[in-house]
Amino acid sequence: MANLSVRRPAGSARFIGHVGALAVALGIGAAVASNPAIALAETGDGGGSSSGAGAHRHGGHTKESKPAAESHRGEAPRRGSKDTKQARSASATPTAATADPQTSTSAVDTETKRQNSHKLRRQAAPVSASAGAPTPVTGAVPKSETKPVAQKVVSAAPAAAVASAPEVASVISSEASTPSTLTSVLANPGQLAAEKKAKQLVATLPVQLMKFVLTIGFALEGEFQFRNVGGLNWQNLKQIGSAVNEYIQQAAMEYQLLDPLKPTVLQMVMPPHTWMGQTVPGTRILYDNPDTIYRMMAVNATSTYVITGKFGPGEMPADTSFSVLTGLGGKTAAVLNAKDMQINADGSFTITVGSKPAAPGQTNYLQIPKDASLIAARNTVSDWGSQEPMSLSIERTSGPRDSLFAQIGGFQIPGLGSTVAGNAFLTNLLSLIPPLPVMPRFVAGLETAVVAALGLVMQPEYMGVATGNGTRPANVFTDPESNATFLATQLQSPGTFRLSDNQALVLTINPGNAGYFVVPVTNDWTITTNYWDQQTTLNIAQSVANSDGTYTIVVSPTDPGVANWVSTGGLNQGTISIRFQDIDTSRTDTPTVGSQVVSLDELDGVLPVGTTYVTQAQRQAILAQRKAGYDNRYAPYPQS
Repeated sequence: MANLSVRRPAGSARFIGHVGALAVALGIGAAVASNPAIALAETGDGGGSSSGAGAHRHGGHTKESKPAAESHRGEAPRRGSKDTKQARSASATPTAATADPQTSTSAVDTETKRQNSHKLRRQAAPVSASAGAPTPVTGAVPKSETKPVAQKVVSAAPAAAVASAPEVASVISSEASTPSTLTSVLANPGQLAAEKKAKQLVATLPVQLMKFVLTIGFALEGEFQFRNVGGLNWQNLKQIGSAVNEYIQQAAMEYQLLDPLKPTVLQMVMPPHTWMGQTVPGTRILYDNPDTIYRMMAVNATSTYVITGKFGPGEMPADTSFSVLTGLGGKTAAVLNAKDMQINADGSFTITVGSKPAAPGQTNYLQIPKDASLIAARNTVSDWGSQEPMSLSIERTSGPRDSLFAQIGGFQIPGLGSTVAGNAFLTNLLSLIPPLPVMPRFVAGLETAVVAALGLVMQPEYMGVATGNGTRPANVFTDPESNATFLATQLQSPGTFRLSDNQALVLTINPGNAGYFVVPVTNDWTITTNYWDQQTTLNIAQSVANSDGTYTIVVSPTDPGVANWVSTGGLNQGTISIRFQDIDTSRTDTPTVGSQVVSLDELDGVLPVGTTYVTQAQRQAILAQRKAGYDNRYAPYPQS
């Protein structure tokens, strides 16, 4: 496919915008006609944006009632702000206490169980490393005692079998062997309703046709982007179907955020999961970060909003930000970071959102421009066992009444949407046409297909970040820079890997002024592999630092027995975007990244003195603890 030309995202975006406008026009016509032969109605749907909670009208304004499961959690004091770690111990002293085995399956657990869960976490928390001295994995084997044999790690062993190994017992915290009593703040009825609706939208004819178009587009783009290494390999070709499915499912979730006058909070960019009695396809796209909980809220300059949330009483997430995104590509217009917010002693906070500038001395405020489309909230949890995502809800406090124009995504049309949002007369005129009480499913599917069509623009752009549009050599990673419009406060070091089973990519990372980094393996389609019970990603809290404060990470298909190993998940070719967050801009020591490829036989010769190794039993225990921490996100629904 060498004759393919490089994509031009700006022109493509304009083309997609014209297609979107046409689709909206067709949607209005179909909705007015209400042809029962094609417009299969969705019961209980107020339109393009579904919050999963009822809305009550107040004159010309709409206020969304908050889902019960998004209510604030217990009033126990927080453990305080996070601290930047050079290294963390992978072990904790097991506690004799056990959690209540009768785990609740309701959407909202009792406050007593929440507090008991956090007490257990405090008892099982790893002891912090002394200042400036990295803490090795407890029970790890020094290189002088044994030289591990490279071998492929199998899936995590049952907890009982792992615990029976004496040298592993100290690695397992109580969270790896005790059922969780925590009910995740993410498990709420609104999220479940949106995920159910997304599956219905994916089944519509327009979306199925767009799925076919995306499959062809992804395949052609993959051959172009990886032409310098011979194109796509068979492993990634086998995954193209699942990659397109996740992009389509994500589009169906995004469709439900088209109406900024009916705001809601939806979690997105998630792996496949099962919770609350429902099995949900994945929505991972564009280098998803396994440590980050992504939640999106639709906003518009015609209205004001109040976002409320609460951090749990445990350790704060490694990084939390609220970003105002504009346009089709999600360009960042403003960012509010948790470290710059006023947060109450109980962990609760309130953020005001509006189009006017902040008042003098006003904090916890986000100003949105005329072309604002979304607020993206990101909770990045580096320690899966002790850090939890915040609860979150949004309410529209003023603005025009909801309208058909807003319902069908009119405010999201490039040019037209910002023009209407900046003109009070046009806004009030369009608000005279109320939204449909029931959106025809065919129309909803048509608009979802238009949203999915953006994948023809975004996928080439972000694949090109790693491949240099097909010109960057494989296995070469250099110092990070800002290269993503919707990640304005982060730095990335992207690249591709191509390794045989007996090769390893050795990364040397100096975090510098960043309090957080992560090395996640993604396939050619920029989607993570199984990271919940495989070590296909490693962050600063999960890694062991070198004596000089740097980190040596080994990426390979085969387990070399190194503690800081990142599995490729069986892939011999793929992408990696090393992320750096929690950056202290007052410091000048920016992060650095170096890379080299060696055979596994040569690995010992390039690793620094004091490299920590683990046995196979210890690896299994670490994976079991990793899975237990991941399950906290879906508690009380353990993932398979």
